[in-house]
Amino acid sequence: MDTPPPVAVLATTSMLVERETRRSLEEMIFETTTDVLGRAGLTIADIDAVVLSGNDETDGRVISIMAGTGPAGGVGRDTTMLASSGDHALIYGFLRVLAGQSSRVLVVGWAKPSEGVDPDHAELVEAEPYLLRRIGMNHTISAALQAGRWLDAPASPGEVVAWPLTRADLPKRGDAVHAVVLAAEGAFPAGSEVAWFLDCGWSTSTYELGQRSLGDLESLTRAVEQITKRGRVSGPASWDAVEIGAESEPAVRAVASALGDPSTAGINASGALSDVFTAPQVTGLGRMVAAIDAVGAPDGPRLAAGIGFHGFAGQGASVAVFGTKDSHA
Repeated sequence: MDTPPPVAVLATTSMLVERETRRSLEEMIFETTTDVLGRAGLTIADIDAVVLSGNDETDGRVISIMAGTGPAGGVGRDTTMLASSGDHALIYGFLRVLAGQSSRVLVVGWAKPSEGVDPDHAELVEAEPYLLRRIGMNHTISAALQAGRWLDAPASPGEVVAWPLTRADLPKRGDAVHAVVLAAEGAFPAGSEVAWFLDCGWSTSTYELGQRSLGDLESLTRAVEQITKRGRVSGPASWDAVEIGAESEPAVRAVASALGDPSTAGINASGALSDVFTAPQVTGLGRMVAAIDAVGAPDGPRLAAGIGFHGFAGQGASVAVFGTKDSHA
Protein backbone atom coordinates (compact mmCIF):
# COMPACT_ATOMS: atom_id res chain seq x y z
CA MET A 1 0.00 0.00 0.00
CA ASP A 2 1.30 3.44 -0.88
CA THR A 3 2.12 5.74 2.01
CA PRO A 4 -0.58 8.44 2.27
CA PRO A 5 0.72 11.89 1.36
CA PRO A 6 1.47 14.26 4.23
CA VAL A 7 -1.23 16.72 5.14
CA ALA A 8 -0.47 20.43 5.31
CA VAL A 9 -2.18 23.37 6.96
CA LEU A 10 -2.47 26.20 4.44
CA ALA A 11 -4.05 28.86 6.66
CA THR A 12 -5.84 29.56 9.92
CA THR A 13 -8.13 32.35 11.07
CA SER A 14 -9.71 32.99 14.46
CA MET A 15 -12.37 35.51 15.48
CA LEU A 16 -12.52 35.92 19.27
CA VAL A 17 -14.66 38.46 21.10
CA GLU A 18 -16.15 38.69 24.56
CA ARG A 19 -19.68 39.36 23.33
CA GLU A 20 -20.45 39.95 19.66
CA THR A 21 -23.58 42.08 19.30
CA ARG A 22 -23.09 43.55 15.82
CA ARG A 23 -22.74 40.34 13.84
CA SER A 24 -24.87 37.22 13.93
CA LEU A 25 -23.29 33.80 14.21
CA GLU A 26 -23.82 33.27 10.48
CA GLU A 27 -22.03 36.54 9.70
CA MET A 28 -19.11 35.57 11.96
CA ILE A 29 -18.81 32.21 10.19
CA PHE A 30 -18.91 33.87 6.77
CA GLU A 31 -16.27 36.48 7.62
CA THR A 32 -13.93 33.92 9.19
CA THR A 33 -14.32 31.53 6.26
CA THR A 34 -13.73 34.27 3.70
CA ASP A 35 -10.62 35.40 5.54
CA VAL A 36 -9.04 31.96 5.90
CA LEU A 37 -9.60 31.15 2.20
CA GLY A 38 -8.00 34.47 1.26
CA ARG A 39 -5.00 33.70 3.45
CA ALA A 40 -4.65 30.34 1.70
CA GLY A 41 -4.91 31.96 -1.74
CA LEU A 42 -8.03 29.95 -2.52
CA THR A 43 -11.72 30.42 -3.16
CA ILE A 44 -14.50 28.16 -1.99
CA ALA A 45 -14.51 26.60 -5.46
CA ASP A 46 -11.09 25.08 -4.63
CA ILE A 47 -12.48 23.27 -1.57
CA ASP A 48 -13.90 19.78 -2.05
CA ALA A 49 -15.11 19.12 1.52
CA VAL A 50 -16.28 21.25 4.44
CA VAL A 51 -16.19 20.00 8.03
CA LEU A 52 -18.17 21.99 10.59
CA SER A 53 -18.41 21.90 14.36
CA GLY A 54 -21.36 23.54 16.10
CA ASN A 55 -23.53 22.70 19.05
CA ASP A 56 -27.32 22.66 18.84
CA GLU A 57 -27.84 23.57 22.50
CA THR A 58 -25.41 26.49 22.50
CA ASP A 59 -26.38 27.68 19.03
CA GLY A 60 -30.07 27.59 19.87
CA ARG A 61 -30.85 25.92 16.54
CA VAL A 62 -32.51 22.59 16.00
CA ILE A 63 -29.79 21.43 13.58
CA SER A 64 -26.73 23.69 13.59
CA ILE A 65 -25.48 22.45 10.25
CA MET A 66 -28.53 23.95 8.51
CA ALA A 67 -27.60 27.46 9.65
CA GLY A 68 -23.84 26.98 9.34
CA THR A 69 -23.51 25.32 5.93
CA GLY A 70 -24.40 28.38 3.85
CA PRO A 71 -22.02 30.94 5.39
CA ALA A 72 -19.21 28.35 5.49
CA GLY A 73 -19.58 27.63 1.77
CA GLY A 74 -20.79 24.07 2.23
CA VAL A 75 -23.79 24.22 -0.11
CA GLY A 76 -23.31 21.72 -2.92
CA ARG A 77 -20.20 20.23 -1.29
CA ASP A 78 -19.46 17.22 0.86
CA THR A 79 -20.29 18.71 4.26
CA THR A 80 -20.08 17.07 7.66
CA MET A 81 -21.04 18.36 11.10
CA LEU A 82 -19.35 17.12 14.28
CA ALA A 83 -21.17 18.26 17.40
CA SER A 84 -18.78 16.79 19.98
CA SER A 85 -16.00 19.40 19.72
CA GLY A 86 -14.07 21.60 17.32
CA ASP A 87 -10.88 19.57 17.77
CA HIS A 88 -12.73 16.47 16.55
CA ALA A 89 -13.71 18.40 13.42
CA LEU A 90 -10.08 19.27 12.70
CA ILE A 91 -9.01 15.66 13.21
CA TYR A 92 -11.83 14.43 10.97
CA GLY A 93 -10.72 16.84 8.24
CA PHE A 94 -7.16 15.55 8.59
CA LEU A 95 -8.33 11.95 8.27
CA ARG A 96 -10.33 12.77 5.13
CA VAL A 97 -7.22 14.10 3.42
CA LEU A 98 -5.03 11.29 4.77
CA ALA A 99 -7.50 8.71 3.41
CA GLY A 100 -7.46 10.31 -0.04
CA GLN A 101 -11.13 11.31 0.15
CA SER A 102 -10.32 15.01 -0.26
CA SER A 103 -7.45 17.14 -1.48
CA ARG A 104 -8.46 20.43 0.18
CA VAL A 105 -10.69 20.63 3.25
CA LEU A 106 -12.12 23.62 5.07
CA VAL A 107 -12.72 23.13 8.81
CA VAL A 108 -14.85 25.64 10.72
CA GLY A 109 -15.70 25.43 14.42
CA TRP A 110 -17.73 27.93 16.39
CA ALA A 111 -19.54 28.81 19.60
CA LYS A 112 -21.54 32.00 20.16
CA PRO A 113 -23.11 31.56 23.59
CA SER A 114 -23.90 35.28 23.85
CA GLU A 115 -26.88 34.77 21.50
CA GLY A 116 -28.56 32.75 24.23
CA VAL A 117 -30.43 34.34 27.12
CA ASP A 118 -28.53 32.14 29.59
CA PRO A 119 -25.29 30.62 28.22
CA ASP A 120 -25.06 28.20 31.15
CA HIS A 121 -28.46 26.72 30.22
CA ALA A 122 -26.87 24.66 27.43
CA GLU A 123 -24.37 23.12 29.84
CA LEU A 124 -27.14 22.20 32.28
CA VAL A 125 -29.00 20.51 29.41
CA GLU A 126 -25.88 18.48 28.59
CA ALA A 127 -25.97 16.93 32.03
CA GLU A 128 -29.72 16.66 32.52
CA PRO A 129 -31.67 16.63 29.25
CA TYR A 130 -35.08 15.99 30.75
CA LEU A 131 -35.41 18.15 33.87
CA LEU A 132 -33.59 21.36 34.74
CA ARG A 133 -32.98 22.05 38.40
CA ARG A 134 -31.49 25.10 40.09
CA ILE A 135 -28.50 22.99 41.10
CA GLY A 136 -27.02 21.07 38.20
CA MET A 137 -23.77 20.35 36.40
CA ASN A 138 -21.74 22.59 34.13
CA HIS A 139 -18.10 22.86 33.04
CA THR A 140 -17.17 25.12 35.95
CA ILE A 141 -18.55 22.69 38.52
CA SER A 142 -16.95 19.66 36.89
CA ALA A 143 -13.63 21.52 36.63
CA ALA A 144 -13.82 22.27 40.34
CA LEU A 145 -14.59 18.64 41.19
CA GLN A 146 -11.60 17.57 39.14
CA ALA A 147 -9.28 20.24 40.61
CA GLY A 148 -10.28 19.03 44.06
CA ARG A 149 -8.36 15.84 43.32
CA TRP A 150 -5.15 17.84 43.00
CA LEU A 151 -5.65 20.80 45.34
CA ASP A 152 -6.83 21.38 48.90
CA ALA A 153 -6.75 25.17 48.67
CA PRO A 154 -7.23 27.81 45.94
CA ALA A 155 -4.36 27.75 43.45
CA SER A 156 -4.61 31.40 42.44
CA PRO A 157 -5.43 34.59 44.34
CA GLY A 158 -8.84 36.17 43.88
CA GLU A 159 -12.51 35.38 44.25
CA VAL A 160 -13.32 31.70 44.57
CA VAL A 161 -15.88 30.76 41.92
CA ALA A 162 -16.14 27.03 42.65
CA TRP A 163 -13.83 25.58 45.27
CA PRO A 164 -10.86 25.41 44.83
CA LEU A 165 -10.95 27.45 41.59
CA THR A 166 -10.80 31.22 41.35
CA ARG A 167 -11.69 33.36 38.36
CA ALA A 168 -8.04 33.33 37.23
CA ASP A 169 -8.13 29.52 37.02
CA LEU A 170 -11.02 29.39 34.55
CA PRO A 171 -11.28 29.96 30.80
CA LYS A 172 -12.32 33.40 29.62
CA ARG A 173 -15.79 32.89 28.17
CA GLY A 174 -16.72 34.56 24.90
CA ASP A 175 -17.79 34.11 21.28
CA ALA A 176 -15.35 32.30 19.01
CA VAL A 177 -15.03 31.05 15.43
CA HIS A 178 -11.97 29.19 14.14
CA ALA A 179 -11.28 28.18 10.54
CA VAL A 180 -8.49 26.01 9.10
CA VAL A 181 -7.65 24.96 5.55
CA LEU A 182 -6.02 21.53 5.13
CA ALA A 183 -4.57 20.12 1.92
CA ALA A 184 -2.76 17.08 0.61
CA GLU A 185 0.83 17.46 -0.53
CA GLY A 186 0.80 18.41 -4.19
CA ALA A 187 -2.54 20.22 -3.93
CA PHE A 188 -0.89 23.57 -3.21
CA PRO A 189 2.28 25.45 -4.24
CA ALA A 190 5.30 24.05 -2.43
CA GLY A 191 6.36 26.23 0.46
CA SER A 192 3.03 27.99 0.86
CA GLU A 193 1.96 25.86 3.83
CA VAL A 194 1.88 27.18 7.40
CA ALA A 195 2.65 23.83 9.01
CA TRP A 196 2.35 20.08 8.50
CA PHE A 197 -0.28 18.04 10.33
CA LEU A 198 1.84 15.09 11.46
CA ASP A 199 -0.37 12.85 13.58
CA CYS A 200 -3.20 12.80 16.10
CA GLY A 201 -4.88 10.68 18.73
CA TRP A 202 -8.18 10.78 20.57
CA SER A 203 -10.03 8.85 23.24
CA THR A 204 -13.22 9.14 25.27
CA SER A 205 -13.85 7.81 28.76
CA THR A 206 -17.14 7.13 30.51
CA TYR A 207 -19.62 9.99 30.85
CA GLU A 208 -20.50 9.30 34.48
CA LEU A 209 -18.26 11.35 36.78
CA GLY A 210 -18.66 8.85 39.59
CA GLN A 211 -17.39 5.96 37.46
CA ARG A 212 -13.92 7.35 36.71
CA SER A 213 -11.08 8.88 38.66
CA LEU A 214 -11.26 12.56 37.71
CA GLY A 215 -7.59 13.18 38.40
CA ASP A 216 -6.14 10.37 36.28
CA LEU A 217 -6.58 11.91 32.78
CA GLU A 218 -7.00 8.43 31.29
CA SER A 219 -8.44 9.76 28.01
CA LEU A 220 -5.34 11.90 27.50
CA THR A 221 -3.03 8.96 28.24
CA ARG A 222 -4.74 6.79 25.62
CA ALA A 223 -4.76 9.57 23.02
CA VAL A 224 -1.01 10.16 23.41
CA GLU A 225 -0.33 6.42 23.30
CA GLN A 226 -1.96 6.21 19.86
CA ILE A 227 0.58 8.71 18.55
CA THR A 228 3.67 7.27 20.21
CA LYS A 229 2.83 3.68 19.19
CA ARG A 230 2.63 4.65 15.51
CA GLY A 231 6.06 6.25 15.73
CA ARG A 232 5.48 8.85 13.03
CA VAL A 233 6.20 11.53 15.60
CA SER A 234 8.46 11.34 18.62
CA GLY A 235 6.85 11.37 22.05
CA PRO A 236 5.97 14.41 24.16
CA ALA A 237 9.56 14.84 25.34
CA SER A 238 10.46 16.04 21.82
CA TRP A 239 7.60 18.55 21.48
CA ASP A 240 8.95 22.09 21.47
CA ALA A 241 5.64 23.70 22.39
CA VAL A 242 2.34 22.47 23.80
CA GLU A 243 -0.98 24.34 23.73
CA ILE A 244 -3.49 22.89 26.19
CA GLY A 245 -7.19 23.71 26.18
CA ALA A 246 -8.51 22.39 29.48
CA GLU A 247 -11.31 23.35 31.88
CA SER A 248 -8.98 24.96 34.45
CA GLU A 249 -5.40 26.01 35.04
CA PRO A 250 -4.84 23.15 37.53
CA ALA A 251 -5.93 20.80 34.71
CA VAL A 252 -3.41 22.46 32.37
CA ARG A 253 -0.66 21.83 34.92
CA ALA A 254 -1.81 18.24 35.41
CA VAL A 255 -1.71 17.65 31.64
CA ALA A 256 1.80 19.09 31.42
CA SER A 257 2.91 16.83 34.27
CA ALA A 258 1.29 13.78 32.63
CA LEU A 259 3.24 14.54 29.45
CA GLY A 260 6.50 14.73 31.38
CA ASP A 261 6.58 18.57 31.38
CA PRO A 262 7.81 18.84 27.77
CA SER A 263 8.70 21.96 25.82
CA THR A 264 11.50 24.44 26.23
CA ALA A 265 9.16 27.03 24.69
CA GLY A 266 6.72 26.74 27.58
CA ILE A 267 3.16 25.57 27.99
CA ASN A 268 0.36 27.70 26.52
CA ALA A 269 2.67 30.35 25.16
CA SER A 270 -0.35 31.88 23.37
CA GLY A 271 -1.88 32.80 26.73
CA ALA A 272 -3.41 31.46 29.91
CA LEU A 273 -6.98 30.18 29.87
CA SER A 274 -8.16 33.45 31.39
CA ASP A 275 -6.51 35.43 28.57
CA VAL A 276 -8.25 33.97 25.51
CA PHE A 277 -11.98 34.27 24.72
CA THR A 278 -13.46 30.84 24.11
CA ALA A 279 -16.32 28.44 24.81
CA PRO A 280 -16.09 24.76 25.81
CA GLN A 281 -16.93 23.43 22.34
CA VAL A 282 -14.00 25.19 20.66
CA THR A 283 -11.35 25.54 23.39
CA GLY A 284 -9.35 22.59 22.05
CA LEU A 285 -9.63 23.72 18.43
CA GLY A 286 -8.41 27.14 19.47
CA ARG A 287 -5.33 25.64 21.10
CA MET A 288 -4.64 23.50 18.04
CA VAL A 289 -4.81 26.64 15.90
CA ALA A 290 -2.37 28.28 18.34
CA ALA A 291 0.02 25.34 17.91
CA ILE A 292 -0.23 25.63 14.12
CA ASP A 293 0.41 29.37 14.23
CA ALA A 294 3.42 28.82 16.50
CA VAL A 295 5.03 26.44 14.00
CA GLY A 296 4.35 28.88 11.17
CA ALA A 297 5.85 31.88 12.97
CA PRO A 298 9.41 33.04 12.20
CA ASP A 299 11.82 31.19 14.49
CA GLY A 300 8.85 29.20 15.78
CA PRO A 301 9.04 25.69 17.28
CA ARG A 302 9.84 22.71 15.07
CA LEU A 303 7.16 20.55 16.71
CA ALA A 304 4.06 21.82 18.51
CA ALA A 305 1.11 19.91 19.92
CA GLY A 306 -2.43 21.11 20.51
CA ILE A 307 -4.53 19.36 23.15
CA GLY A 308 -8.27 19.65 23.65
CA PHE A 309 -10.89 18.05 25.88
CA HIS A 310 -14.62 17.55 25.54
CA GLY A 311 -17.22 16.51 28.06
CA PHE A 312 -17.13 17.20 31.77
CA ALA A 313 -13.81 16.97 33.65
CA GLY A 314 -11.76 15.75 30.70
CA GLN A 315 -14.09 12.94 29.64
CA GLY A 316 -12.52 12.91 26.17
CA ALA A 317 -9.14 14.10 24.94
CA SER A 318 -7.74 14.95 21.51
CA VAL A 319 -4.08 15.50 20.66
CA ALA A 320 -2.74 16.84 17.35
CA VAL A 321 0.93 17.34 16.48
CA PHE A 322 2.12 19.88 13.91
CA GLY A 323 5.58 20.52 12.55
CA THR A 324 7.81 22.09 9.96
CA LYS A 325 8.66 20.54 6.59
CA ASP A 326 11.74 18.75 7.94
CA SER A 327 10.02 17.43 11.04
CA HIS A 328 8.12 14.59 9.37
CA ALA A 329 9.42 11.42 7.78
